[in-house]
Amino acid sequence: MYIYCSSFIFSYKAYKARKQLAAIDWNYHLKLDAATSKAGEVRVTRKYNQRTKVWDSKVVKVKKKYEYMPMLMARIMRLRNEDDGAVARHVSLNASDPARIAPNIAEKPAPPSKELFLRRKSRFAKSGESGESSCTVSDCTSTTVVQSSRSVDH
Repeated sequence: MYIYCSSFIFSYKAYKARKQLAAIDWNYHLKLDAATSKAGEVRVTRKYNQRTKVWDSKVVKVKKKYEYMPMLMARIMRLRNEDDGAVARHVSLNASDPARIAPNIAEKPAPPSKELFLRRKSRFAKSGESGESSCTVSDCTSTTVVQSSRSVDH
C-alpha cells in the first residue's frame, strides 16, 4: 500500500483517510484489461530479478482512469454542505485511535525528566569518574554545550 500512502503521515486521521483512498483506488482498478498494440496483440514487458537472476515477463495493463473522482468529490462537497458544524470543531477520538490505546510504547510510566537527567551516566566520563551527574540541570546543560563545542574544534 506504500504506492498510495506515504510513510510520513503526521496524524492518525490523515493516515486513515489516505488508507481509505488507497483502498478505493485499488478496488476500482483491480481488474484492468490488458493493453493491446495497434496490431491487436497483448502487450507484454520483461523485468530482470536480481535476487533470482531470472528474467520474468508481465502483461501490460491499460492506464488507470479516475472516473470515480468527480463522484467522490461531489459526495464530499455534498456531505460538507449538509454538515451543520464548523470545520474546526472538536471531534472526539475514534475507539480505534492509537492515542486512546497508549500515549507512547513504554511498558511502564515515565519518570520525571529532571530525575532521568540527574541519573544519567556519561559515555565521555574520564576514567576513575563514576560518570554520574552531580550538578543541576542548568549547570550540566551549559557544561555539556561547552564540552561539545570544544570537541568539534579539535
